[in-house]
Amino acid sequence: MVTMDHGLPSRREFGALLLGLLAAGSAFAVDAPDSFASNFSGLRLRDQDDHDFAFGRLTGRVLLVNFVFTGCSSACPLQTQALAQVQSGLPADVRQGVHFVSVSLDPLTDTPSALKAYAARFAIDHRHWSFVTGQPSDVGRFADRLKLYRDGRGPRRLEDHKTALWLVDAKGRLVQRLHGQPVDARRLHDELVALRRMA
Repeated sequence: MVTMDHGLPSRREFGALLLGLLAAGSAFAVDAPDSFASNFSGLRLRDQDDHDFAFGRLTGRVLLVNFVFTGCSSACPLQTQALAQVQSGLPADVRQGVHFVSVSLDPLTDTPSALKAYAARFAIDHRHWSFVTGQPSDVGRFADRLKLYRDGRGPRRLEDHKTALWLVDAKGRLVQRLHGQPVDARRLHDELVALRRMA
């Protein structure tokens, strides 16, 4: 399982990283152990339409992955609104090849229908954005894999989850993890465009 946290590199550093990845020519399969996609392996997840969510179906698209819960009244709605604006502002050709995935950390409350209602508040385009839930055990495994909680000791509080954004290239490789609170909309837009056009 791959997790990276390089902070916020400059645009030049980001471009160099992308070129280096492409030049390496290492095309990882979606289930390769060192791909970001491997974090989804063995999980039974459902999307906002109550369909099975399979990460592999998104192969070939640039992904942005984040974590929310619909009962949140602070960071989650602000982040979702900012991401919706980023998505709608992408050039049409780029938008077709980019998919956002928001995973709920409160599966007991966040049923598919609850996620669909939450997404409707932000006029989400579900052709390019999935809201995902699952059994508590599966969501918990995913949270553990990505180390989503700041303190592993004691009971977890949903409010303590990390608000990071994971950027994944079209081959399922994690490119970087960005700070998500607040969202740097201009930078995220530029990086999604760059990733898609280098795919």
